[in-house]
Amino acid sequence: MPVEIKETSATMRTLEVSISVEDLKAPFEKKLSQYKKQVALKGFRQGQVPKTMILKQFGDAIHHEVVNETVDKVIGEELKKANILPVGQLKVTKFNDDKEAGVTLTVEVEVDPEIDIKGYADTGVTVPDTAVHEEEVQAEFDRLTQMWSKDEHVDRAAAKGDVVVGNYIEVVIDGEKQELPENKEFRSLLGESASPGFDEGLMGVTAGEKKEINFKYPDDHKDERYRGKTAQFQVEVTDVRQIVPPTFDEEFCKQIGVKDVEDLKSNLAESLANQKKDAAKNKAINEAIDKLIEQNPFEVPNARVADLIKWSINRNVQDPKDAVEPTEEQLKDLAPEAIREIKKHRILEFVATQEKIKANQAAVDARLQQMADAYHVDFETLKGHFRQSGRINQLRDELRIQMAADFIVGIRPAAEETK
Repeated sequence: MPVEIKETSATMRTLEVSISVEDLKAPFEKKLSQYKKQVALKGFRQGQVPKTMILKQFGDAIHHEVVNETVDKVIGEELKKANILPVGQLKVTKFNDDKEAGVTLTVEVEVDPEIDIKGYADTGVTVPDTAVHEEEVQAEFDRLTQMWSKDEHVDRAAAKGDVVVGNYIEVVIDGEKQELPENKEFRSLLGESASPGFDEGLMGVTAGEKKEINFKYPDDHKDERYRGKTAQFQVEVTDVRQIVPPTFDEEFCKQIGVKDVEDLKSNLAESLANQKKDAAKNKAINEAIDKLIEQNPFEVPNARVADLIKWSINRNVQDPKDAVEPTEEQLKDLAPEAIREIKKHRILEFVATQEKIKANQAAVDARLQQMADAYHVDFETLKGHFRQSGRINQLRDELRIQMAADFIVGIRPAAEETK
């Protein structure tokens, strides 16, 4: 059963397969014997049907089964011998089944091309130093304070910083009356609205007051439908509420898990510092990856791209039955990003292999501890869950790839210790 393998491209192998009639005789007879033992026809008990009758009724079906099984076996053996790992489904481009001459077919197999990444040890890209400024910490503190604040009714005119609650009576945009939403209530924090003119019109209002507000939407309004348009609002104010910030006493600090305000600000500073460091490192890694991709061009199999896009659009699907195939438009639009992501992973996998990078148990435990702290769960319980589910190996692989990413931007100690 001769099989000729051609390297059609860096990502494609073409198999020319020939299976003679002689090669099909033995498996045909074996399959025929199986049918004879199992088939029961009218007038005959199971296993007693004459071979001629089985051939007459099931001969073509047996032949097709034998051809399919033989083709699968031959191709599987040849791919294994040639050390070819298919990516995606094999594609039969030509097929001829001649009962006199045998079976011939052409099969296309997509593969990952071999790569040899140069320059990864010195990309020239490093992670810049970062710093957290006092005003950034204060801004984050103010944001949290606002988030923890409550609003309380006040019996006075509305001022900047108050929350005005009311109902829309009529809305006209550029002279055209708008259909009001089913829920007509609005809540506006004066001074923080995306429409400053609307806020200005509410300054000084009191509960129970009806008012007409005329203003123009800003040219950079977040909703482009309203940018630069004139507006006329008829509203009825139902309440004026004052923002009351929390009192950072012992009880409140205990609730949010800090000792006092200074401890909270210290935690915020540390968190912001980590965020900045991570952002700077991720930016550097992506810059280094783009540089390596440009310096080391290689192709990506179409099957890999399609699989990644399919995974991407179905990542939140709970039931596999609800998964959908990507459309032609999605394949076209998402292909560049998918190709880059695949190249990035292959480059980092190459680096990890070349540098013999492995995530030791200490690194795995450190990541699990971070996750346990973030989700407020017991470390040993989380570790046991990861082991039982098999996700511990997945986590180890993720850390290995991350360490390879660190390597290409000059972060070496953690990687070198594991060689």
